[in-house]
Amino acid sequence: MIPEDLQTALARALATADAGLVAPGSAAVIDVRASARPDLGDWTTPVALRAAASAELRTRLAAHLCTELRALPEVADAVVSGPGFVNVTPTPAARARVICDIISAGARADTHSGAEQDGTTFRALVSASAREPAPGLRADGRGNDVDSGAVNALQRGHAAACRELRRAHRAGIPTTASDLATLAQPSETRMLTIVAGLPSALERSRRLGESEPLLTALLELGAVVETWLRRCPVTPTVDEDITVTHTSRLLALRAVIIVLAAGLRQLGASAPERI
Repeated sequence: MIPEDLQTALARALATADAGLVAPGSAAVIDVRASARPDLGDWTTPVALRAAASAELRTRLAAHLCTELRALPEVADAVVSGPGFVNVTPTPAARARVICDIISAGARADTHSGAEQDGTTFRALVSASAREPAPGLRADGRGNDVDSGAVNALQRGHAAACRELRRAHRAGIPTTASDLATLAQPSETRMLTIVAGLPSALERSRRLGESEPLLTALLELGAVVETWLRRCPVTPTVDEDITVTHTSRLLALRAVIIVLAAGLRQLGASAPERI
């Protein structure tokens, strides 16, 4: 599940609200961001605060939105917090779907680098990076300069992920018989949430003509990937059997490498596999 999915669902839920709940003519921007409180949900939105007809109706509108969202098969839970924030937790399967989307997008970019985008969010991200960096996001002095230290950190993170991928391949971990819904450790769920938000971060960077939204998201991803690799080993120890958990983590690792490389290229930087 990605922010765009939730934006669509929230727009539909607003349209079904009782008369008088939503301000007449309200053209609320449905802003969905990764939650700073993962205990409340992966995603949060202030849309009820902006769209309610009055301050007194904010929590009531938020409750309506949560009810509508909980009816969706991709949503495990939706709760209200504070003055009317809506917090959403996807199901494990919906959360992990982004891995398949990214790998599919990467495969298409490798074989059809010049092909047109077909509306798939991750395909747009990865295919665009295969052609040229986004205007205004280059790290080479054209447009907005990107901090070289941050780029170097991302390149080291990409190389570290590639090193772990090589270890997994040497260990003989297959990519069949996986169950991505088993990726439920806190560092895994956080990583998948940040990955799912990368296309939105790229869109904001392009709209603003500056690298900060994309760079911030990529750096956050790099940090959480480091934690994930430490707490959730992709490669088993020598006396440990290969399980479905390892095969699933290997797929997640491949997806992470694809989006880190795509992000670096959007910034006009290379994505080295070894440093």
